[in-house]
Amino acid sequence: MKRSFFYLTALTLLALLALWMLTAKNESSQDPVVSALLLPDISRQINDVSRVEILSAGNKTVATMVKVDNRWQLEQMAGYHADWPRLQTLLATLAQVSVLESKTDKPEYYARLGVEDISAEDAGGVLVKLSIGDQTTGILIGHQARGRPGQYVRLQDSAASVLVGRSLDVSTRTMDWADSGIVDISASEVAEVEIIHPQGERLMVMRISADQTDFDLVGLAQGREIKSSWAVNSMGSVLSMLNMETVQPADNIDWGDAVRMRLLMFSGMEIMAEMVDAEGEYLLRLHAGYPAADIADQQEIERRAAEDVLKNAEDINQKVVGWAYGISKQKFDVMVNKLEDLLKPLEPQ
Repeated sequence: MKRSFFYLTALTLLALLALWMLTAKNESSQDPVVSALLLPDISRQINDVSRVEILSAGNKTVATMVKVDNRWQLEQMAGYHADWPRLQTLLATLAQVSVLESKTDKPEYYARLGVEDISAEDAGGVLVKLSIGDQTTGILIGHQARGRPGQYVRLQDSAASVLVGRSLDVSTRTMDWADSGIVDISASEVAEVEIIHPQGERLMVMRISADQTDFDLVGLAQGREIKSSWAVNSMGSVLSMLNMETVQPADNIDWGDAVRMRLLMFSGMEIMAEMVDAEGEYLLRLHAGYPAADIADQQEIERRAAEDVLKNAEDINQKVVGWAYGISKQKFDVMVNKLEDLLKPLEPQ
């Protein structure tokens, strides 16, 4: 009796072990291998991607970025420069992201993960389309996973959704995909700022050396006082961290009545700006130059320094020439200051 019971128990345990192994095998055949790449084919050709399109709910196109002569352009802004660091991060993440586990392949459950078809007006995800030659791959980026790292994703032409091991930052604001920084000139580099109004009125602030803390207001009449040193010094930082709110081809704008600004740096580089108020849109265009003598006639050390200045000016022009930028009213108001704007009011007689 005892021996029979022992054999029966052993057979039961073996049967349970076999059932467990079969179940585990079936489950492992359904789940992707941990660390399997989401896009293995694209990962090998990520540098060949020539077009990236981002769409949000209702098939609304957020951004279309196209590579032209090794530079990325944003079609929604007349071909202006795309934000390459942001785009590069997205492409690198998609090339490296690995699948952690498979999720539902039933359309009725897609919305829970945010991977439903992007044509739905209330779609919870974002569609990223990558094109290499005439081949396009669509990746639906869904919700962040709760209580664990990762994000839900579904390839547009696949029923199966998956959980991937990294978060994908895909903004649905068009401006976020543009290179919004116009120029960044620190006040410490500025020697002079001059503003010239269409009627001929001029305003100038200047410093003799970079060691001078405050700018001097040129042409201050006897008996008049400046409002504050801050108001004068703000002229020197007018091109510091200057960002755009909109952009369009400069040829679209009438610059006939523009206020002009000349900013001279201690390096010798000069930046010319023109500003117009186009019915409440504050527009700016820029051009950089180096009006110093021919660098070929200068001493070697001076020549090298001058070449650096020329290169900086060329880099600025390569980005800004031909474009009209919409900027904040706060920045615009500083750029079109008049002398009286920086002075305390006259005392009544």
